[in-house]
Amino acid sequence: MMRTQTGSEASLPPLPSGPWPRNSWVGFAALVAAAGALPTLVGAVLGAPLLLDDWAFAASAKYAPFPDAFVTEIRSRPLGGLWHWAEFRLLGTHPVPHLLVLATLNALAAFLLWRLVERWLPRRVAVLTALVWVALPNRGSTHLWSTTSPNVFSLVMVLGALLVASRQPLTRRHFGIALGMVAAGTLAYEGSIALGVVGLVVLLWTRSGSSVRLRWSAATFGVIGAIGGWMFLNSPKESASPHLFHNVTRLASADFGVGVLRSPVVALLVLMAIAWCVAATALPGFHARSEQKSVVLGLVLFLLGAAPFAATGFPVGVTGFFDRGNLFADVGTAVVYGSLLALLTRLSSRRAAAIVAAGALVALASPEVRTVHDYVNAGRDSRRFLTAVDGLPGSLRTRGPVTFQPLPGHDGVSVFVADYDISAALALRYRIRTPFPRAMMAVPETGYRGPEGPVYELVGDRLVER
Repeated sequence: MMRTQTGSEASLPPLPSGPWPRNSWVGFAALVAAAGALPTLVGAVLGAPLLLDDWAFAASAKYAPFPDAFVTEIRSRPLGGLWHWAEFRLLGTHPVPHLLVLATLNALAAFLLWRLVERWLPRRVAVLTALVWVALPNRGSTHLWSTTSPNVFSLVMVLGALLVASRQPLTRRHFGIALGMVAAGTLAYEGSIALGVVGLVVLLWTRSGSSVRLRWSAATFGVIGAIGGWMFLNSPKESASPHLFHNVTRLASADFGVGVLRSPVVALLVLMAIAWCVAATALPGFHARSEQKSVVLGLVLFLLGAAPFAATGFPVGVTGFFDRGNLFADVGTAVVYGSLLALLTRLSSRRAAAIVAAGALVALASPEVRTVHDYVNAGRDSRRFLTAVDGLPGSLRTRGPVTFQPLPGHDGVSVFVADYDISAALALRYRIRTPFPRAMMAVPETGYRGPEGPVYELVGDRLVER
């Protein structure tokens, strides 16, 4: 029989897969949670701004009646709509309170992910998976764009649900709590639906009694299926979405290509290592190591997290505002990279393995520094722009119509890109309840078809008519 293990494997300590003693993970859990919040906190200190939908939500929450302003989102994402209304109604337009909310959610997600993987994965894999997840640079918008708070809340609910469902045995009460959490996460944002449903069903089949498995599985599919169907039928984007799987190749590149691995050579080596792990796990004649099996598990989780976005043709990006589509897939991506790094610990030199793993984590995290600067620089541009708007004639800036040339882009990040965000920002700045000023940004990708009124471009600190 062929084996993928080496002779040195016998000398390695065992890899526990169950929970560890409490004092062995408390400090590390706090570290992971802090690392999860760090990019958002740094952005708040440096001046990351409100962006795009933030302005529309803030203006609608302040000036428009609740049903009129949020009815569309509440019909398609009930908890998401309530979240946006409550947050912007209570916290106003200063970006720091919103970023503190987002930082808290990211910290909770990191903490819950750690608790989940330390329960189910070998120790080295679990540690490295948690570190990789907070280091992954391909979802910067979920760290720095306040509108994504319900997205991260959805992930928090699903991770919490899977942690609750990991109890042995799984009781009726804990199943009900877990199902309620998956439902809440789905009602906030539909991206969690596949990961939540499949994860919960798999866990209840392994942790509950045989007499209730079918009944609880049917309840899970029925409840979440009804919620998902309602959200799909009421989504305002349903008719405007591209065809199914239109951007599916972007998902792979966002997690295993340029979104994470900047070097094509490194990306190729990683894909070869993943293929080796899949072959060792799936083909007869091989005895796969626990890390190789974890790679396969990570790929399954990646597919579940990516499925809602792949199915709808969501244009997942590696930078800018569309990288939020990587949030749920990154759970599986982190398991894949964490497992591959754990394989390095089987090298004869543990010191060399530790150095390589640490270097890989630093390399993964370093692009996030640039992402924070992109958002901060976009905020500086927007403040210069709004100050320059103050110099326009009063009727133009308070009523319009007026058109503005695009602001400088910072790797896909800009504060204003469409009519709804700039109009809302001007309404807030000049305290105009209704109607909002007729203003637009000349950005073709957001539906711009031609100017209305005079056209201005920001040059230095002034708006120059074109």
